[in-house]
Amino acid sequence: MGTGRARLLAAVGAACALGVAGLNGGCSSDSSPTSPPKIASATAVRDVVDGKARLSSTITVTFDRQFEIAEEHTPFASAFEFSVPLAEGGSDRVLVRSAERSKTNTRIVTLKTDRLIPEGATLKVDRRAFQLKATGTTEAKVQADLDARLVLLASKALASMGDAFVGEAETAPVTAADRDVVAMRAALDQHMQARGSDAETKQDALDLFDALPAGIIPSPKLRAALAALTGTFAEPAIQGLLGSGNCTGRPVARILFQEPPGGAKLVARVTFMGDGSRVISVNPFAEGERIEYLMPILAHEAIHCDQQDGLAEEVAATAFDGLLYLQLVAVQPELAHAKTRVARELNVDAVGLINSGARLPESIGILPSPGVKSILPLTNVTAGSFAEFIVNAYPQITQPTSPTEPLAQVYADLLAEVTGMKAGDAFDLRYLDELIGRAALGPVLFGAILAFEMTPAG
Repeated sequence: MGTGRARLLAAVGAACALGVAGLNGGCSSDSSPTSPPKIASATAVRDVVDGKARLSSTITVTFDRQFEIAEEHTPFASAFEFSVPLAEGGSDRVLVRSAERSKTNTRIVTLKTDRLIPEGATLKVDRRAFQLKATGTTEAKVQADLDARLVLLASKALASMGDAFVGEAETAPVTAADRDVVAMRAALDQHMQARGSDAETKQDALDLFDALPAGIIPSPKLRAALAALTGTFAEPAIQGLLGSGNCTGRPVARILFQEPPGGAKLVARVTFMGDGSRVISVNPFAEGERIEYLMPILAHEAIHCDQQDGLAEEVAATAFDGLLYLQLVAVQPELAHAKTRVARELNVDAVGLINSGARLPESIGILPSPGVKSILPLTNVTAGSFAEFIVNAYPQITQPTSPTEPLAQVYADLLAEVTGMKAGDAFDLRYLDELIGRAALGPVLFGAILAFEMTPAG
């Protein structure tokens, strides 16, 4: 493995580090054969059906020995209940929908609940289920695949209570520094330090900035934003744009601030020269934005290489730029509070990602999350998923699919390698939904939630 790819994998892996740890526990007993059995272990797993997470759990309970059910105790499920800790404090009582004794191991009972059972819940079993004259309960702590915080995130939409979405978006003013090479190099240096980049990665970014051709990228701010992709999962966009190893066979012709042809309200757009080379036009209203807001835009537009565009491509490209942005917000939380035009668009998408996710609703995603009706609660947005929201933003695109773009696949493969997922098609939205969920679960997710001052809606 080359040192560049090794560095990329290490950097992406740090950004995607999972922040959830399990607890080990259990109990056993040397009770006499005539006394009711005690619980040796109880393990809860969230139900997943057809690749979609449910708001229900299956709990496997193992007793310390074989037992008989008291003949007059019916139904058996009524003997079990849980005390479930809540992330916001306190606890809930959760009853069991069904209890089934294993046909192959008489010590095991499988419980089903219509609520998620988190780590640290207490299982209580009425001793009269085994001996009618017994009193009290036998209890045990539950081991689970989710803790109370993740259960909350998986079950409810979150609303941003910060001020970033209040009032009309503003156009960031353009200053002399935005067009000054020295100032933009300093901004890049500061960005790499704020991101916690090591000395080698920071120097690579600065060297790249110095080497980027002004004839192709006239704006030093755009050169800084492109160089700042160094050390992120979107770093391959740099070579994808400046090299010839892409579907056009040519380097990009220009990356510049100019009104996107045919799209005065678009932040950016890819068009093509007569020889097939690309032009990336970034709307002049974005010139005054911080380079952190321009990085996701360039990572997104670099994906568009062929001249075919489908709705899945736009959803995937926006999901990738949203994941990159969330990684930036987690380490630079002030980004979540800007009211400028590009910041507003990125922040809306970020909240939409947090409130989506079919496979990992406790993280981010693009498909509908159980328990979420609108991805932007407390607004008039009706979209129930990030994918639906993005599709609604591109009414001019009628083709649902298009060939998978090579750069998008490179992004996906890097993320798959560091999250331990198998490689899959970057434009397969079910695969991508889980992939970005695993990439954001942990410090990235919780850092972004804190930055956006998010709280359960309703």
